[in-house]
Amino acid sequence: MATEATGIDHPLLVDDFLQSRRYQLRLADAAVDDHTLVCLPTGLGKTTVSLLVTVRRLHETGGTAVFLAPTKPLVQQHAEFYREATTIPDDEIVVFTGDVKPSDRAALFADARVVIATPQVIENDLVGNRIDIRDVTHLTFDECHRATGDYAYVYIAERYHADAAAPLVTGMSASPGGDTEEIETVCENLGLRNVEVMTESDADVDEYTHDTDVRWEQVTLPDEVIAIRDALNEVITDRLETLKSLGVTNTTNPDLSQKDLNKMRGQLKRMMDNDQSDGYKGMSTHAEVMKLRRAVELVETQSVESVRRYFERQREAARSSGASKASQRMIADPAVREAMRKAEAFDGLHPKFSQARILLAETLGINGGERAILFTESRDTAEALVEFLSASFDVRKFVGQGDKEGSDGMSQTQQQETLQEFKAGEFEVLVSTSVAEEG
Repeated sequence: MATEATGIDHPLLVDDFLQSRRYQLRLADAAVDDHTLVCLPTGLGKTTVSLLVTVRRLHETGGTAVFLAPTKPLVQQHAEFYREATTIPDDEIVVFTGDVKPSDRAALFADARVVIATPQVIENDLVGNRIDIRDVTHLTFDECHRATGDYAYVYIAERYHADAAAPLVTGMSASPGGDTEEIETVCENLGLRNVEVMTESDADVDEYTHDTDVRWEQVTLPDEVIAIRDALNEVITDRLETLKSLGVTNTTNPDLSQKDLNKMRGQLKRMMDNDQSDGYKGMSTHAEVMKLRRAVELVETQSVESVRRYFERQREAARSSGASKASQRMIADPAVREAMRKAEAFDGLHPKFSQARILLAETLGINGGERAILFTESRDTAEALVEFLSASFDVRKFVGQGDKEGSDGMSQTQQQETLQEFKAGEFEVLVSTSVAEEG
Protein backbone atom coordinates (compact mmCIF):
# COMPACT_ATOMS: atom_id res chain seq x y z
CA MET A 1 0.00 0.00 0.00
CA ALA A 2 1.38 3.40 -0.99
CA THR A 3 2.00 5.91 1.75
CA GLU A 4 0.15 9.19 1.69
CA ALA A 5 1.95 11.83 -0.38
CA THR A 6 1.49 15.53 -0.98
CA GLY A 7 0.40 16.99 -4.29
CA ILE A 8 2.77 18.43 -6.88
CA ASP A 9 2.87 22.22 -6.98
CA HIS A 10 3.37 23.91 -10.37
CA PRO A 11 1.74 26.95 -12.06
CA LEU A 12 0.44 24.79 -14.93
CA LEU A 13 -0.88 21.96 -12.74
CA VAL A 14 -4.20 21.80 -10.91
CA ASP A 15 -3.49 22.03 -7.18
CA ASP A 16 -3.08 18.62 -5.50
CA PHE A 17 -4.36 16.74 -8.57
CA LEU A 18 -1.14 14.75 -8.98
CA GLN A 19 0.28 12.80 -6.09
CA SER A 20 3.97 13.47 -5.50
CA ARG A 21 5.76 10.20 -6.19
CA ARG A 22 9.53 10.32 -5.82
CA TYR A 23 10.27 7.97 -8.73
CA GLN A 24 8.16 10.03 -11.14
CA LEU A 25 9.88 13.24 -10.08
CA ARG A 26 13.32 11.62 -10.50
CA LEU A 27 12.44 10.40 -13.99
CA ALA A 28 11.04 13.81 -14.97
CA ASP A 29 14.17 15.57 -13.67
CA ALA A 30 16.29 13.34 -15.91
CA ALA A 31 14.01 13.67 -18.94
CA VAL A 32 13.84 17.46 -18.81
CA ASP A 33 17.63 17.66 -19.25
CA ASP A 34 18.11 15.46 -22.33
CA HIS A 35 16.42 13.30 -24.97
CA THR A 36 15.39 10.39 -22.75
CA LEU A 37 13.88 6.93 -22.97
CA VAL A 38 11.72 6.38 -19.87
CA CYS A 39 11.11 2.70 -19.06
CA LEU A 40 8.47 2.15 -16.40
CA PRO A 41 6.15 -0.82 -15.81
CA THR A 42 2.52 -0.54 -16.93
CA GLY A 43 0.26 1.26 -14.46
CA LEU A 44 2.96 3.31 -12.73
CA GLY A 45 2.35 6.61 -14.51
CA LYS A 46 4.59 7.06 -17.55
CA THR A 47 2.10 9.66 -18.80
CA THR A 48 2.53 11.61 -15.57
CA VAL A 49 6.30 11.68 -16.10
CA SER A 50 5.82 13.11 -19.59
CA LEU A 51 3.29 15.62 -18.30
CA LEU A 52 5.75 16.85 -15.65
CA VAL A 53 8.36 17.41 -18.35
CA THR A 54 5.80 19.13 -20.60
CA VAL A 55 4.61 21.66 -18.02
CA ARG A 56 8.19 22.54 -17.10
CA ARG A 57 9.12 23.08 -20.75
CA LEU A 58 6.02 25.13 -21.51
CA HIS A 59 6.51 27.25 -18.40
CA GLU A 60 10.25 27.79 -18.81
CA THR A 61 10.78 27.64 -22.60
CA GLY A 62 7.33 28.28 -24.08
CA GLY A 63 6.27 26.91 -27.43
CA THR A 64 4.10 23.86 -28.04
CA ALA A 65 4.20 20.30 -26.71
CA VAL A 66 3.25 17.33 -28.89
CA PHE A 67 2.26 13.96 -27.42
CA LEU A 68 2.02 11.01 -29.83
CA ALA A 69 0.16 7.79 -29.05
CA PRO A 70 -0.42 4.87 -31.43
CA THR A 71 -4.22 4.53 -31.16
CA LYS A 72 -7.25 6.81 -31.06
CA PRO A 73 -8.45 5.53 -27.65
CA LEU A 74 -5.03 6.27 -26.17
CA VAL A 75 -5.05 9.76 -27.69
CA GLN A 76 -8.47 10.49 -26.17
CA GLN A 77 -7.41 9.03 -22.82
CA HIS A 78 -4.26 11.17 -22.67
CA ALA A 79 -6.17 14.30 -23.73
CA GLU A 80 -8.68 13.81 -20.92
CA PHE A 81 -5.83 13.38 -18.44
CA TYR A 82 -4.04 16.53 -19.62
CA ARG A 83 -7.24 18.58 -19.42
CA GLU A 84 -7.98 17.34 -15.91
CA ALA A 85 -4.43 17.71 -14.60
CA THR A 86 -3.38 21.08 -16.05
CA THR A 87 -4.57 24.67 -15.88
CA ILE A 88 -4.09 25.00 -19.64
CA PRO A 89 -7.44 25.97 -21.25
CA ASP A 90 -9.21 22.98 -22.79
CA ASP A 91 -9.30 24.57 -26.25
CA GLU A 92 -5.48 24.85 -26.19
CA ILE A 93 -5.15 21.08 -25.70
CA VAL A 94 -6.15 19.72 -29.09
CA VAL A 95 -6.61 16.20 -30.40
CA PHE A 96 -5.43 15.19 -33.86
CA THR A 97 -6.65 11.93 -35.35
CA GLY A 98 -7.77 10.96 -38.83
CA ASP A 99 -11.24 12.19 -37.85
CA VAL A 100 -10.04 15.83 -37.94
CA LYS A 101 -9.99 17.33 -41.44
CA PRO A 102 -6.49 18.19 -42.74
CA SER A 103 -7.73 21.68 -43.62
CA ASP A 104 -8.65 22.26 -39.96
CA ARG A 105 -5.49 20.85 -38.43
CA ALA A 106 -3.11 23.61 -39.56
CA ALA A 107 -5.00 26.34 -37.69
CA LEU A 108 -5.58 24.14 -34.65
CA PHE A 109 -1.88 23.27 -34.46
CA ALA A 110 -0.79 26.90 -34.72
CA ASP A 111 -3.03 27.95 -31.79
CA ALA A 112 -2.44 24.95 -29.52
CA ARG A 113 -0.17 24.67 -26.51
CA VAL A 114 -0.51 20.89 -26.38
CA VAL A 115 -1.24 18.63 -29.36
CA ILE A 116 -2.12 14.99 -28.67
CA ALA A 117 -2.20 12.92 -31.84
CA THR A 118 -1.80 9.64 -33.63
CA PRO A 119 1.57 9.54 -35.42
CA GLN A 120 0.20 8.88 -38.90
CA VAL A 121 -1.67 12.20 -38.84
CA ILE A 122 1.41 14.17 -37.80
CA GLU A 123 3.53 12.35 -40.38
CA ASN A 124 1.03 13.22 -43.13
CA ASP A 125 0.89 16.85 -42.02
CA LEU A 126 4.68 17.11 -42.03
CA VAL A 127 4.94 15.55 -45.48
CA GLY A 128 2.20 17.89 -46.71
CA ASN A 129 3.82 20.93 -45.03
CA ARG A 130 0.57 21.68 -43.19
CA ILE A 131 2.20 22.16 -39.79
CA ASP A 132 5.35 23.90 -38.56
CA ILE A 133 7.23 22.15 -35.72
CA ARG A 134 9.98 24.73 -35.22
CA ASP A 135 8.37 25.92 -31.97
CA VAL A 136 7.64 22.45 -30.56
CA THR A 137 9.68 22.35 -27.35
CA HIS A 138 8.68 18.89 -26.12
CA LEU A 139 7.80 15.81 -28.16
CA THR A 140 6.64 12.62 -26.44
CA PHE A 141 6.51 9.22 -28.14
CA ASP A 142 4.18 6.95 -26.18
CA GLU A 143 4.73 3.19 -26.62
CA CYS A 144 8.01 4.15 -28.27
CA HIS A 145 9.09 0.53 -28.76
CA ARG A 146 7.13 0.83 -32.02
CA ALA A 147 9.82 3.15 -33.43
CA THR A 148 11.33 0.67 -35.86
CA GLY A 149 11.24 0.15 -39.62
CA ASP A 150 8.80 2.39 -41.47
CA TYR A 151 6.62 3.26 -38.48
CA ALA A 152 5.67 6.95 -38.47
CA TYR A 153 7.58 7.67 -35.24
CA VAL A 154 10.89 7.26 -37.08
CA TYR A 155 10.19 9.92 -39.72
CA ILE A 156 8.63 12.32 -37.21
CA ALA A 157 11.70 12.10 -34.94
CA GLU A 158 14.03 12.74 -37.87
CA ARG A 159 12.06 15.83 -38.91
CA TYR A 160 11.76 17.11 -35.35
CA HIS A 161 15.48 16.98 -34.62
CA ALA A 162 16.15 18.71 -37.95
CA ASP A 163 13.46 21.41 -37.76
CA ALA A 164 12.85 22.33 -34.11
CA ALA A 165 14.65 25.31 -32.60
CA ALA A 166 14.83 23.81 -29.09
CA PRO A 167 13.97 20.11 -29.34
CA LEU A 168 13.43 17.79 -26.40
CA VAL A 169 12.26 14.21 -26.91
CA THR A 170 10.82 11.80 -24.35
CA GLY A 171 10.19 8.19 -25.34
CA MET A 172 8.00 6.10 -23.05
CA SER A 173 7.55 2.37 -22.87
CA ALA A 174 6.95 -0.47 -20.47
CA SER A 175 8.66 -2.82 -22.93
CA PRO A 176 11.23 -1.00 -25.10
CA GLY A 177 12.79 -4.19 -26.44
CA GLY A 178 13.77 -7.72 -25.60
CA ASP A 179 17.51 -7.03 -25.68
CA THR A 180 20.08 -4.25 -25.70
CA GLU A 181 20.19 -4.14 -29.49
CA GLU A 182 16.44 -3.49 -29.79
CA ILE A 183 16.65 -0.69 -27.22
CA GLU A 184 19.60 0.83 -29.08
CA THR A 185 17.58 0.74 -32.31
CA VAL A 186 14.68 2.62 -30.69
CA CYS A 187 17.05 5.19 -29.18
CA GLU A 188 18.85 5.66 -32.50
CA ASN A 189 15.59 6.07 -34.42
CA LEU A 190 14.21 8.64 -31.96
CA GLY A 191 17.47 10.46 -31.21
CA LEU A 192 17.42 9.47 -27.53
CA ARG A 193 20.71 9.83 -25.65
CA ASN A 194 19.68 8.94 -22.11
CA VAL A 195 17.90 5.84 -20.79
CA GLU A 196 16.12 5.85 -17.43
CA VAL A 197 14.80 2.50 -16.20
CA MET A 198 12.72 1.79 -13.13
CA THR A 199 11.40 -1.66 -12.30
CA GLU A 200 8.87 -2.94 -9.81
CA SER A 201 11.74 -3.95 -7.51
CA ASP A 202 13.13 -0.40 -7.17
CA ALA A 203 12.67 0.94 -3.65
CA ASP A 204 10.83 4.08 -4.81
CA VAL A 205 8.44 2.03 -6.95
CA ASP A 206 7.86 -1.03 -4.78
CA GLU A 207 5.19 0.50 -2.55
CA TYR A 208 3.00 1.30 -5.58
CA THR A 209 3.08 -2.20 -7.11
CA HIS A 210 1.43 -5.56 -6.56
CA ASP A 211 3.23 -8.88 -6.38
CA THR A 212 3.26 -10.73 -9.70
CA ASP A 213 4.16 -14.31 -10.48
CA VAL A 214 5.93 -14.65 -13.84
CA ARG A 215 6.18 -18.14 -15.27
CA TRP A 216 7.70 -19.04 -18.63
CA GLU A 217 6.14 -21.88 -20.61
CA GLN A 218 8.24 -23.27 -23.47
CA VAL A 219 6.64 -24.98 -26.47
CA THR A 220 8.13 -26.96 -29.36
CA LEU A 221 7.22 -26.10 -32.94
CA PRO A 222 5.88 -28.99 -35.05
CA ASP A 223 8.07 -30.15 -37.95
CA GLU A 224 5.49 -28.85 -40.45
CA VAL A 225 5.75 -25.33 -39.01
CA ILE A 226 9.55 -25.46 -39.02
CA ALA A 227 9.42 -26.48 -42.71
CA ILE A 228 7.34 -23.38 -43.55
CA ARG A 229 9.76 -21.16 -41.64
CA ASP A 230 12.82 -22.70 -43.29
CA ALA A 231 11.32 -22.29 -46.77
CA LEU A 232 10.76 -18.58 -46.13
CA ASN A 233 14.24 -18.15 -44.66
CA GLU A 234 15.74 -19.58 -47.85
CA VAL A 235 14.05 -16.80 -49.83
CA ILE A 236 15.31 -14.20 -47.35
CA THR A 237 18.85 -15.54 -47.77
CA ASP A 238 18.51 -15.24 -51.55
CA ARG A 239 17.35 -11.62 -51.29
CA LEU A 240 20.16 -10.80 -48.89
CA GLU A 241 22.60 -12.14 -51.50
CA THR A 242 21.24 -9.47 -53.85
CA LEU A 243 21.68 -6.78 -51.20
CA LYS A 244 25.19 -8.05 -50.45
CA SER A 245 26.09 -7.67 -54.12
CA LEU A 246 25.04 -4.02 -53.84
CA GLY A 247 27.48 -3.52 -50.98
CA VAL A 248 24.93 -2.65 -48.28
CA THR A 249 25.40 -5.78 -46.13
CA ASN A 250 28.03 -8.40 -45.39
CA THR A 251 25.64 -11.09 -44.19
CA THR A 252 23.07 -13.39 -45.76
CA ASN A 253 21.91 -14.79 -42.41
CA PRO A 254 18.09 -14.57 -42.33
CA ASP A 255 18.23 -13.99 -38.55
CA LEU A 256 20.03 -10.66 -38.91
CA SER A 257 18.95 -7.93 -36.51
CA GLN A 258 16.50 -5.12 -37.07
CA LYS A 259 19.39 -2.72 -36.44
CA ASP A 260 21.26 -4.23 -39.42
CA LEU A 261 18.15 -3.89 -41.58
CA ASN A 262 17.78 -0.25 -40.55
CA LYS A 263 21.42 0.43 -41.48
CA MET A 264 20.85 -1.21 -44.86
CA ARG A 265 17.82 0.97 -45.46
CA GLY A 266 19.82 4.07 -44.58
CA GLN A 267 22.56 3.17 -47.07
CA LEU A 268 20.01 2.46 -49.80
CA LYS A 269 18.28 5.77 -49.12
CA ARG A 270 21.58 7.59 -49.54
CA MET A 271 22.11 5.77 -52.85
CA MET A 272 18.65 6.89 -53.97
CA ASP A 273 19.38 10.45 -52.89
CA ASN A 274 22.44 10.29 -55.16
CA ASP A 275 20.19 9.02 -57.96
CA GLN A 276 21.92 5.63 -58.14
CA SER A 277 19.64 3.11 -59.83
CA ASP A 278 20.93 0.31 -57.59
CA GLY A 279 19.48 2.19 -54.64
CA TYR A 280 15.94 1.87 -56.01
CA LYS A 281 16.46 -1.80 -56.86
CA GLY A 282 17.91 -2.47 -53.42
CA MET A 283 15.12 -0.63 -51.61
CA SER A 284 12.54 -2.81 -53.36
CA THR A 285 14.48 -5.94 -52.36
CA HIS A 286 14.79 -4.61 -48.81
CA ALA A 287 11.00 -4.16 -48.67
CA GLU A 288 10.61 -7.76 -49.78
CA VAL A 289 12.94 -8.93 -47.00
CA MET A 290 10.86 -7.01 -44.45
CA LYS A 291 7.65 -8.66 -45.69
CA LEU A 292 9.22 -12.11 -45.58
CA ARG A 293 10.62 -11.48 -42.10
CA ARG A 294 7.13 -10.59 -40.94
CA ALA A 295 5.85 -13.89 -42.34
CA VAL A 296 8.58 -15.81 -40.48
CA GLU A 297 7.75 -13.96 -37.26
CA LEU A 298 4.07 -14.86 -37.63
CA VAL A 299 4.65 -18.54 -38.31
CA GLU A 300 7.10 -18.83 -35.39
CA THR A 301 5.36 -16.79 -32.73
CA GLN A 302 1.69 -16.52 -33.71
CA SER A 303 0.06 -19.27 -35.77
CA VAL A 304 0.00 -20.83 -39.22
CA GLU A 305 -3.47 -19.31 -39.60
CA SER A 306 -1.90 -15.87 -39.08
CA VAL A 307 0.65 -16.44 -41.82
CA ARG A 308 -2.07 -17.83 -44.12
CA ARG A 309 -4.10 -14.65 -43.69
CA TYR A 310 -0.96 -12.55 -44.12
CA PHE A 311 -0.13 -14.23 -47.44
CA GLU A 312 -3.72 -13.79 -48.60
CA ARG A 313 -3.47 -10.05 -47.96
CA GLN A 314 -0.14 -9.96 -49.79
CA ARG A 315 -1.76 -11.76 -52.73
CA GLU A 316 -4.56 -9.20 -52.84
CA ALA A 317 -2.04 -6.35 -52.60
CA ALA A 318 0.01 -7.82 -55.47
CA ARG A 319 -3.09 -7.94 -57.69
CA SER A 320 -4.21 -4.40 -56.94
CA SER A 321 -3.50 -1.42 -59.14
CA GLY A 322 -0.30 0.33 -58.13
CA ALA A 323 1.01 -2.78 -56.37
CA SER A 324 4.65 -2.59 -55.33
CA LYS A 325 7.23 -4.65 -57.17
CA ALA A 326 8.25 -6.12 -53.81
CA SER A 327 4.76 -7.57 -53.25
CA GLN A 328 4.48 -8.85 -56.82
CA ARG A 329 7.94 -10.42 -56.81
CA MET A 330 7.45 -12.08 -53.45
CA ILE A 331 4.10 -13.66 -54.32
CA ALA A 332 5.43 -14.88 -57.69
CA ASP A 333 8.50 -16.56 -56.19
CA PRO A 334 8.23 -20.39 -56.47
CA ALA A 335 9.77 -20.90 -53.02
CA VAL A 336 7.27 -18.51 -51.44
CA ARG A 337 4.43 -20.26 -53.26
CA GLU A 338 5.68 -23.57 -51.86
CA ALA A 339 5.70 -22.11 -48.34
CA MET A 340 2.16 -20.87 -48.93
CA ARG A 341 1.09 -24.35 -50.04
CA LYS A 342 2.64 -25.85 -46.91
CA ALA A 343 0.74 -23.33 -44.79
CA GLU A 344 -2.54 -24.11 -46.57
CA ALA A 345 -1.99 -27.85 -46.07
CA PHE A 346 -1.26 -27.57 -42.34
CA ASP A 347 -4.41 -28.35 -40.36
CA GLY A 348 -2.88 -28.38 -36.89
CA LEU A 349 -2.62 -25.70 -34.22
CA HIS A 350 0.33 -23.76 -32.92
CA PRO A 351 1.27 -25.51 -29.64
CA LYS A 352 0.72 -22.23 -27.78
CA PHE A 353 -3.04 -22.59 -28.33
CA SER A 354 -3.34 -25.86 -26.41
CA GLN A 355 -0.98 -24.60 -23.72
CA ALA A 356 -3.07 -21.44 -23.31
CA ARG A 357 -6.20 -23.56 -22.84
CA ILE A 358 -4.47 -25.65 -20.17
CA LEU A 359 -3.27 -22.55 -18.29
CA LEU A 360 -6.73 -20.97 -18.44
CA ALA A 361 -8.30 -24.17 -17.13
CA GLU A 362 -5.84 -24.09 -14.22
CA THR A 363 -6.53 -20.42 -13.50
CA LEU A 364 -10.31 -20.44 -13.82
CA GLY A 365 -11.00 -23.98 -12.66
CA ILE A 366 -8.43 -25.46 -10.32
CA ASN A 367 -7.36 -22.14 -8.77
CA GLY A 368 -10.87 -20.67 -8.64
CA GLY A 369 -10.11 -17.55 -10.66
CA GLU A 370 -12.97 -15.43 -12.00
CA ARG A 371 -11.48 -13.71 -15.04
CA ALA A 372 -8.37 -13.85 -17.21
CA ILE A 373 -6.82 -11.69 -19.92
CA LEU A 374 -4.86 -13.32 -22.72
CA PHE A 375 -2.60 -10.92 -24.63
CA THR A 376 -1.41 -11.66 -28.13
CA GLU A 377 0.42 -9.63 -30.75
CA SER A 378 -1.72 -9.90 -33.87
CA ARG A 379 -5.42 -9.51 -34.53
CA ASP A 380 -5.42 -12.68 -36.62
CA THR A 381 -4.15 -14.68 -33.66
CA ALA A 382 -6.67 -13.03 -31.33
CA GLU A 383 -9.52 -14.09 -33.61
CA ALA A 384 -8.17 -17.63 -33.98
CA LEU A 385 -7.75 -17.93 -30.21
CA VAL A 386 -11.31 -16.75 -29.55
CA GLU A 387 -12.61 -19.36 -31.97
CA PHE A 388 -10.45 -22.10 -30.41
CA LEU A 389 -11.12 -21.22 -26.76
CA SER A 390 -14.86 -20.62 -27.15
CA ALA A 391 -15.49 -24.36 -26.93
CA SER A 392 -14.20 -24.31 -23.34
CA PHE A 393 -14.73 -20.77 -22.02
CA ASP A 394 -16.90 -17.66 -22.38
CA VAL A 395 -14.49 -15.59 -24.50
CA ARG A 396 -14.53 -12.17 -26.18
CA LYS A 397 -11.92 -10.40 -28.27
CA PHE A 398 -10.58 -6.88 -27.76
CA VAL A 399 -8.75 -5.40 -30.74
CA GLY A 400 -7.98 -2.02 -32.28
CA GLN A 401 -10.14 0.09 -34.54
CA GLY A 402 -8.10 0.02 -37.75
CA ASP A 403 -8.50 -2.60 -40.43
CA LYS A 404 -4.98 -2.53 -41.88
CA GLU A 405 -4.63 -6.25 -41.23
CA GLY A 406 -7.68 -6.96 -43.35
CA SER A 407 -9.82 -8.20 -40.46
CA ASP A 408 -12.67 -6.55 -38.61
CA GLY A 409 -11.68 -4.01 -36.00
CA MET A 410 -13.77 -2.66 -33.12
CA SER A 411 -15.22 0.81 -32.81
CA GLN A 412 -14.35 2.84 -29.74
CA THR A 413 -17.90 2.27 -28.45
CA GLN A 414 -17.54 -1.50 -28.89
CA GLN A 415 -14.20 -1.41 -27.07
CA GLN A 416 -15.66 0.47 -24.12
CA GLU A 417 -18.70 -1.83 -23.92
CA THR A 418 -16.50 -4.93 -24.00
CA LEU A 419 -14.28 -3.65 -21.19
CA GLN A 420 -17.29 -2.67 -19.08
CA GLU A 421 -18.83 -6.12 -19.54
CA PHE A 422 -15.53 -7.76 -18.64
CA LYS A 423 -15.21 -5.66 -15.48
CA ALA A 424 -18.79 -6.59 -14.58
CA GLY A 425 -17.95 -10.28 -14.88
CA GLU A 426 -20.28 -10.96 -17.82
CA PHE A 427 -17.63 -13.18 -19.46
CA GLU A 428 -14.48 -14.82 -18.15
CA VAL A 429 -11.72 -14.54 -20.77
CA LEU A 430 -10.66 -11.44 -22.70
CA VAL A 431 -8.35 -12.13 -25.65
CA SER A 432 -6.64 -8.88 -26.54
CA THR A 433 -4.02 -7.35 -28.76
CA SER A 434 -1.68 -4.70 -27.35
CA VAL A 435 -4.43 -2.05 -27.61
CA ALA A 436 -5.72 -3.12 -24.17
CA GLU A 437 -2.28 -3.36 -22.56
CA GLU A 438 -1.21 0.00 -23.93
CA GLY A 439 -4.49 1.59 -22.85
